[in-house]
Amino acid sequence: MRSGDFPVAEHAHGHMIKLPVWHREQDLELAGQYVRAAVEISENHKELL
Repeated sequence: MRSGDFPVAEHAHGHMIKLPVWHREQDLELAGQYVRAAVEISENHKELL
Protein backbone atom coordinates (compact mmCIF):
# COMPACT_ATOMS: atom_id res chain seq x y z
CA MET A 1 0.00 0.00 0.00
CA ARG A 2 1.34 3.43 -0.96
CA SER A 3 0.36 6.98 -0.15
CA GLY A 4 -2.38 8.02 -2.56
CA ASP A 5 -3.87 4.54 -2.99
CA PHE A 6 -6.91 5.53 -0.94
CA PRO A 7 -7.32 9.30 -1.32
CA VAL A 8 -10.76 9.56 0.30
CA ALA A 9 -9.72 7.56 3.37
CA GLU A 10 -6.44 9.47 3.60
CA HIS A 11 -8.30 12.79 3.45
CA ALA A 12 -10.75 11.66 6.15
CA HIS A 13 -7.90 10.45 8.35
CA GLY A 14 -6.13 13.78 8.01
CA HIS A 15 -9.20 15.74 9.08
CA MET A 16 -10.56 13.79 12.01
CA ILE A 17 -10.21 14.20 15.73
CA LYS A 18 -9.62 11.19 17.94
CA LEU A 19 -11.14 11.33 21.37
CA PRO A 20 -10.31 9.07 24.28
CA VAL A 21 -12.73 6.37 25.34
CA TRP A 22 -14.25 6.89 28.76
CA HIS A 23 -15.65 3.91 30.57
CA ARG A 24 -15.41 4.66 34.27
CA GLU A 25 -17.80 6.65 36.41
CA GLN A 26 -15.00 8.99 37.48
CA ASP A 27 -14.37 9.86 33.78
CA LEU A 28 -17.74 11.59 33.42
CA GLU A 29 -16.47 15.04 34.42
CA LEU A 30 -13.58 14.85 31.96
CA ALA A 31 -15.95 13.68 29.21
CA GLY A 32 -18.19 16.64 30.03
CA GLN A 33 -15.23 18.99 29.69
CA TYR A 34 -14.51 17.62 26.21
CA VAL A 35 -18.15 18.09 25.23
CA ARG A 36 -18.25 21.66 26.55
CA ALA A 37 -15.02 22.50 24.71
CA ALA A 38 -16.36 21.04 21.46
CA VAL A 39 -19.58 23.04 21.79
CA GLU A 40 -17.60 26.22 22.53
CA ILE A 41 -15.42 25.71 19.46
CA SER A 42 -18.42 24.91 17.29
CA GLU A 43 -20.31 27.98 18.40
CA ASN A 44 -17.30 30.29 17.93
CA HIS A 45 -15.47 28.70 15.00
CA LYS A 46 -15.65 31.81 12.81
CA GLU A 47 -13.90 33.92 15.42
CA LEU A 48 -11.21 31.24 15.83
CA LEU A 49 -10.24 31.21 12.14
